[in-house]
Amino acid sequence: MRVVTGFSLSVAHCLFGHALGWDQQPDGYEVIDRPKSFEDLETWRQEWGMWKKMELITNRYDPEDSCTVYNLPQTQWTQQNFLQVFVMMSDRLIYDRETQQYTVDKYVKEMTKRVGPFDSVVLWSGYPNSGIDNRNQWELMRNLPGGIEGLKGVIKDFHDNDIKIILPFNPWDTGTKSEKGKEGMVRMYTADIETIYSLVQELGADGINGDTMYGVPKSFYNCSNPLVASPEGGVPSAYLNNNPLSWGYYYGFSNFPPVARAKYLEVRHMVQLCARWSLDRTSELQMAFFNGAGYVVWENVWGIWNAMTEREDITTKIIFTILHKFGTIVSTGNWIPYYNWKGEEVYTSAFTLPTDESLYTIISTMESSTSYEIPLPSSQSGDDVRVYDVYHGVELQKETGSSTNGTVIKINLEPRGFGAVYVTKTGGDLSSFLTEMQTLTSKPLADYSMQRDLLQQVMNPNANSTMGDNADSSEMVLISGMFAYEFNVSGVQIEPVSAWTPTFAQFGTGVQFPWEDRPSNTHSANLMFPDFMIDKYPVTNSQYLTFLKASGYVPKSLQRFLDHWENRQGENPALWTIPAGLEQTPVVNVAVEDATAYANYYGKRLPKDQEWQYVASNGALNDPYPWGSEFDAAKLPKVYHGQELPQLAPVGSNKISRSKSFDVEDLTGYIWQMTDYFCDAHTCGVLLRGGSCYSPIPSTLADPNWFPLCQKRQCGDALMIRIPSHLQE
Repeated sequence: MRVVTGFSLSVAHCLFGHALGWDQQPDGYEVIDRPKSFEDLETWRQEWGMWKKMELITNRYDPEDSCTVYNLPQTQWTQQNFLQVFVMMSDRLIYDRETQQYTVDKYVKEMTKRVGPFDSVVLWSGYPNSGIDNRNQWELMRNLPGGIEGLKGVIKDFHDNDIKIILPFNPWDTGTKSEKGKEGMVRMYTADIETIYSLVQELGADGINGDTMYGVPKSFYNCSNPLVASPEGGVPSAYLNNNPLSWGYYYGFSNFPPVARAKYLEVRHMVQLCARWSLDRTSELQMAFFNGAGYVVWENVWGIWNAMTEREDITTKIIFTILHKFGTIVSTGNWIPYYNWKGEEVYTSAFTLPTDESLYTIISTMESSTSYEIPLPSSQSGDDVRVYDVYHGVELQKETGSSTNGTVIKINLEPRGFGAVYVTKTGGDLSSFLTEMQTLTSKPLADYSMQRDLLQQVMNPNANSTMGDNADSSEMVLISGMFAYEFNVSGVQIEPVSAWTPTFAQFGTGVQFPWEDRPSNTHSANLMFPDFMIDKYPVTNSQYLTFLKASGYVPKSLQRFLDHWENRQGENPALWTIPAGLEQTPVVNVAVEDATAYANYYGKRLPKDQEWQYVASNGALNDPYPWGSEFDAAKLPKVYHGQELPQLAPVGSNKISRSKSFDVEDLTGYIWQMTDYFCDAHTCGVLLRGGSCYSPIPSTLADPNWFPLCQKRQCGDALMIRIPSHLQE
C-alpha cells in the first residue's frame, strides 16, 4: 500500500484464466462423431455398438456391480443433475460487501427466474488468484467471508432450495503451503484426498469438481463413503464406474451433433456441457438436449462477464423443464441417437423404458421453420397409446404416414429450434405440466433477443472524498507533472486464449477507465499530470499501528485483518502487536477499505494507476522499468518459490529498483501495491501493481501461468492484476 496527494486519472490489468497446461488426451475423445450421411448410419450403429461392448469389457465395467457409483442410493441424484450454475464467490449477486452478508436466496431467485430451477452449483473460491500469497486452495476456501461457518451457511441456504453443492479441487496447487499435519505427505493426491473428504463432511457439501482433470482417479473413491466426482476434462472409460458426473467441452468433431461418449457407454452418466466463452450457446444447448445431457450455466468467468442472452435463458428454461420432468427416461432408458435420421438437418434421440414409455428429443439446425414427421414403432401405435408434444404442451394425434408401420406424429420446429415428444400407455395427469409448457413456449424463440452487452465498469465507485484533518506529508516525494504523458499499458491476458477463442476481442477482459466506453485489456491515452505527492515507501506496519491508535479505526470484519500480527485477541486492533523485526516492513493483510481509511485519515488517497505508472516509468522518459529501458533481473528482489512466505526486508532495502527520476522506492518485485478500484454489476476488483517477491511453483500438470508471476516486461509498469473483492484482505 502506498498513498498520494493530488490529482490523477488511468490503468490496466490481467485476470488469470486457464492455460493450456492439461495432460494430453486425443482430440475429441469426449465425443463420437455423427455419421457423415444417413447411408452410413447402420454401419455407424454396428461399429460403435461393437466398440461399446469391447470398451466396457476391456475396462472391466460391470453396470450391475453394487459398488458402481450409479447403483449407490446416496449418489443417484447425479443421474438427474441436469442444470448446474458456476458461482464465483466474489459475485456481487451472492455476497454483499457492504452488509458483509451472503445473499443465496436472492441469487437463487434471480437465476431461477431467468433459467428455471437448477440442480447444483459449483462454489468457486480461489483461482485465478491462487498464488497471490502462500495460502493453498483449502485455506482460500476457509478464508471466504465468515470462514467455515459462513460457508456452511451458504451451503445450507442452497440445500434449503434443493440445490446440491460441488466444491472445486485444483490438483495443480502443490506449490503453496501444505495443510497442517500433512507437510510430509504427497499433495497430489494423497494429502488432497484426506483434506477433501474432511472438508466435504465438515461443510455438508455433495461432491467435487476436478479442475483440469481427465477423470478423477479411483483413489478418490470409497464405496462405503462415496465421493461424487465431476472431472472438468471428461471421463475416460477406466473411471466411468466412479465418476457419475463430468463436464463436456465438446470439440474435435466434424459432424453436428456429436454423441456424448460417456453417456453412450453408460446412460446413467450425467455429462454437463460447458462452454464458458461461447457467443452462441444455442449450439451447446442443442447438443445437451439431443444427448439427454446437462449444462453448466457459466457467466462470471474469473470476473469477466459473458452473459447468457434472453433467448439462451428461455431456451435453457424450456429444455430443462422437459428433461427434469422426464429425467428417469433419459437417464435410465434405452437410448437410440439419430433415430430415423434420413439425412435432413433435424436430429432425434429416442429414450425408451421397458414399458415402451418414450421421450423423443429433437433439434433442428435449419435456418427456417420446418414440419417434421416421427415414425412410431408398432408397440407405440395402438389406440391405448397417448402422444404429447411436450415442447408446446399439447396432445398429438397419431397419423398414417410413410413409415413402415404406417403410424407417425408430426411436429413443427422453429429455425434452430427444439422439439420433444412423450409417448405413454400409462396415462397420468399431465395437465399442469402441459399448461406450463404452453406458457413457456407462447412466444417463438426468434422473438427473444440475442443481444449480449458488455457490463460497464465504474472506477472507484465508493471513493470517499472527505479527507481527514491529520495531513502528513513527511516521507513523501513531490512528483513534477507534465502536459502530455503517453499512457500505454496492456494487462497480461491468460484467458480467453486467442488460439482457441478466436472471438476473444469481444469479451470485456480488463478494466474500463472513465474516458473509455468498454472494458479492455489494452489502454492508450494522452494524459495531463499536474504535480502531486506520493509516499516514498510503502506504508509500514509501524505506521499502520500508529494510525490505528490515533484514529480508533476498526474494520467491519476482523477476519484476516492484519493476520500476521500477534496478540490478536479482542476487537480493538490498536492493542495488537507487530511481530519483532516487522516494524519497518510493508503492512499486508489489509483490504482496500482499510487502506483507504488510512489514506483518508492523513489527508491522502490511494494512487491512481496512471500515477503509479508515471512514477515507475520515470515520467517523460516513459521507461519500461523504474531503472531504465532494459530488463535486469539483478535489480529485482530475490524471488522465493517455497511453500512459506519470505520475511520482507524493511522498506527502502532494494535501492536499485527505485524510480531514477523521482527517487520513489520499492516499486518492483517487492510487494503488491493497490491502485484503482473497479466495479461492474457482478464483480469488484482492485488493480495491483509492482509484482511480488513470492511466486509458488505449480505442479507439472499446469502452465506456470496458473499463478500470477512477475517476469521480465511483466514487471514494474506492465503487470496489473484485478483481485475480486473478497480476496483483498
